Amino acid sequence: MGGTVATWGSVDDRESIAAVHAALDGGINLIDTAPIYGLGHSETVIGKAIQGRRADVVLATKCGLLFPESDTELPPRCLKKDSILRECDASLRRLGVDVIDLYQAHWPDPDTPLPETMDAFRSLLDAGKIRAVGLSNYSCEEIAAAREFGPVHCLQPPLSMIHLRATKDLLPFCIEHDMGVICYSPLAKGLLTGKFDEKSVFHGIRSRDPDFMGDRYRRHLALIEQLRPIASRYGKTLTQLVLRWTIDQPGVTTAICGAKLPSQVLDHAGAVGWTLSPEDMDSINAIIGMN
Repeated sequence: MGGTVATWGSVDDRESIAAVHAALDGGINLIDTAPIYGLGHSETVIGKAIQGRRADVVLATKCGLLFPESDTELPPRCLKKDSILRECDASLRRLGVDVIDLYQAHWPDPDTPLPETMDAFRSLLDAGKIRAVGLSNYSCEEIAAAREFGPVHCLQPPLSMIHLRATKDLLPFCIEHDMGVICYSPLAKGLLTGKFDEKSVFHGIRSRDPDFMGDRYRRHLALIEQLRPIASRYGKTLTQLVLRWTIDQPGVTTAICGAKLPSQVLDHAGAVGWTLSPEDMDSINAIIGMN
């Protein structure tokens, strides 16, 4: 929501706001965003969507990726204290709120010492501008180092049926240290929804992703076809099956599901309120090569 056309294609702000309302009405309460999404526009859209409904929302955003000066430049990483404090104030203004529930470092910044970054988060906690600290895209070693200088309440790693690395190290680490986990890209940029086939043509961020190219893409399509009968047995969509499996992974607190439309949000909501049998969980793990 609020992203650029070059990334996710055309997104209508009115539909984004309607999708947020559908999520809140359906019992979904976590909204995750970041300044870099649409260069502040995503936060602005979310702010409009939650007006009058702040109490219904666990609001998460991020810091540490600055706006690039041109379309060809990557977002500079910066987790220096003064930069984090400025970013937080800007996010609060765009979101139209007094406090951010979960404030996350978007990516590690190798040029800033961890004590300085964590000092910034502690200052924001003490000031009441944020309620919890999160790290995104950090390794176990980096999380452990950060924890020496302040609290880390949550991790946001990538996790999906085709990208299982987090199950090997990050999830066990977070269980051990009593940290929450919000996994991102559980649907692998929509690939695991089953809506694509060998004739699909991709634009934007998908056109640059190796998962949507060549033999790797064809292997993913074959995996998806093996999952369809399991979803059908439960009367669920493939999306709902994939999200149910993701949420059920040990250590996972919740999963971020990207959506543009209310209909997509309602499909996502159907991932909760039911369970996979141990036998079907084993079958899925065998299909995806997790066993």
